[in-house]
Amino acid sequence: MAERVPIFPLHSILLPHTDLGLHVFEERYRSLVGHCLDSGEGFGVVLIRRGREVGGPAEPHSVGTMARIAGYARLPDGRYLLEVEGYRRFRIVDIDCSNEYPAAWVEHLPEAIGDFGVAREHSEEAEKLLASYRLRNGDGDVPLKLPVDPVARSYTIATMLAIDPPEKQTLLETETADVRLAREVSILRREMALLDHIGSERG
Repeated sequence: MAERVPIFPLHSILLPHTDLGLHVFEERYRSLVGHCLDSGEGFGVVLIRRGREVGGPAEPHSVGTMARIAGYARLPDGRYLLEVEGYRRFRIVDIDCSNEYPAAWVEHLPEAIGDFGVAREHSEEAEKLLASYRLRNGDGDVPLKLPVDPVARSYTIATMLAIDPPEKQTLLETETADVRLAREVSILRREMALLDHIGSERG
């Protein structure tokens, strides 16, 4: 059954089980935040396919992530600083332009592990590759803590990858954690090979 939710299109991506900081200054999105604070409702974050974040229409991707406001500060000029948490995927079925802020009718998407054995195998490999990847990128002194749940782990790994938003969007749209983790293993292998290539050229 479709549900009407406020929508916040961005050039960055929010994934379930991860968080994101937002600086909200445009009037229509201030209204969106005010509505959510008053009602306690969440809002949808969607990656922009075409268009701009500010001052004009934006065509979003169809799959996004519901966000809840975990903390906020309102500045004297009316702007908001938000910390939001992603908690559920959705697919847009229709855009609603009847309000002062963007909204859409959405269907919430299930989260499935897929094949548990395959997910565990890819999860273990991804964790090892991610540790090496972070070490190569200068983050190795920060302990790597990943969720045990394969679905949450797959999203946490995705948000730690320094890849373009459209590629992260592909991971968000992936239906099961086992396939998502397999794709992340391939991305990590690719990125490690690229780092090795750059290192050999500099050497």
